Amino acid sequence: MLATETVHLQPNHLPPDYEGPNNSIFNKKQLFFLPWPRPTTVQVENVCTGEENEKIEEKQVQLLPKHPQLRTEKQPQQVICPYTARLKAEEVMSIVEGYGYHEKKGPAGEGWLGRASFTPRVQKHIVANEIIPMVLPAFPMKSNNRMDKVLGALPDLGEELGLARLSNLCSDIKAVYPPGALVVIVTDGLCYNDLVGISDGEVWEYGHRLRQIAREKGYACIRFNRIMNLLGIYNGAEISKEEYTQLCDKARSELHRRYGRPGFDVDKFLKSDEDYLRTYNGYDKFMKVDLRFSPVTKNCPGPKQYKKKVKLVAKSMIVRGVEFAELVRQIYPDSLRLSIHPSSGQTKLSCPLIPQPNSFSMSPWHSTVAVTRNGTFVTAHKSQHRQDDKYTLVHKGNQPYYFREKSELFEWEKSNVEFEHDYKQHLVIREVPVQKEECIDGSNRSVSYTHQAEELSEVDLDKLAKLAILHKSVKFESAK
Repeated sequence: MLATETVHLQPNHLPPDYEGPNNSIFNKKQLFFLPWPRPTTVQVENVCTGEENEKIEEKQVQLLPKHPQLRTEKQPQQVICPYTARLKAEEVMSIVEGYGYHEKKGPAGEGWLGRASFTPRVQKHIVANEIIPMVLPAFPMKSNNRMDKVLGALPDLGEELGLARLSNLCSDIKAVYPPGALVVIVTDGLCYNDLVGISDGEVWEYGHRLRQIAREKGYACIRFNRIMNLLGIYNGAEISKEEYTQLCDKARSELHRRYGRPGFDVDKFLKSDEDYLRTYNGYDKFMKVDLRFSPVTKNCPGPKQYKKKVKLVAKSMIVRGVEFAELVRQIYPDSLRLSIHPSSGQTKLSCPLIPQPNSFSMSPWHSTVAVTRNGTFVTAHKSQHRQDDKYTLVHKGNQPYYFREKSELFEWEKSNVEFEHDYKQHLVIREVPVQKEECIDGSNRSVSYTHQAEELSEVDLDKLAKLAILHKSVKFESAK
């Protein structure tokens, strides 16, 4: 069978040894085959590409909630009564609540604290028929512990899944409120990298690749901004690595000068703010592993001094974080403030990027992702996945990208296929061109790529059917 059609699973498509439920399940399962020749990628509504996307990516003022860009271009202005807007705002907040992990409820009968704190803000945008703006300080840089925690310095499958979840949040809001929502990611690597011993250049490389992923995926509802743009010391949408590294020290200095609190006592502050205390406890916990190979702890003579240094770094990160939070609050006063840390909802709305059963989950820059045979994602430190015999390391190009459960379902007779694991248990099986080396005049060599239009073998079809049962959807993309 050539990859040219949509195929509904029937019993005769299933492997002979399949021991599943009755045939009623087959009516709900489909295998999606892209037509041949292969079409172009479906474009998401309002996705900007090329120069247009470059220009709007990181403009400071244009991302302010009052800017016309946050108003719907196609929606006519209309008067919405406060009662209707309130009901719609409650509906939107229910969606946001579903994406969160909330540690504390309000007084008896009040429920989640975030609803009371942020519903009026959402209602204000709905009355004005505006896109609902959200802001998330996150995606700083990868942990500098490449031995035990992460696979490398660049974004990998973890960051892909995190961006996909934020895009899905916007899509869910748009489904009930047509103007939709927008997430601005203010990358906060410069707040912390010098404290933990990571170079400014590495922060730029991480952020540059992150933006490439968002563009490649067509996430029109995700924008980025950097600290130097927020501070107004750089106004370009794009910035070279050289320009970036030259401005880093100035950006940190300006952040402290403008938003530092005179006489700020971090210990007293942590006793009075539950959300920041949770954040500090998280810093103190993961920095014990992060700083193990960092230059900032290389002179610690023993375990006691090491723990003391970790706590000092964690408190310094809180000080910088408070300053940065004030900057974000002033630039985005009407946005919903998202957070990748656990939160009560009173001042921030928690939004874990790769949710895990019965836990908040680890952030992509402090963990690796393992994919099970049914397409679910497990976050853990690199050392844990590496030591587990049921996982194998998978590369994307030359970059180690994620771990995957060992299974014959991913070992096909057709060798030129790759598996792409997407958000919400979606799987793309992609046929890739075969690289061939050719000799020219007996000496020079050239590389050519051929597109092999071969039918799938019965063995591969059986594996495809099994994967379709285990995943929410499976799509096969031909190389042509």
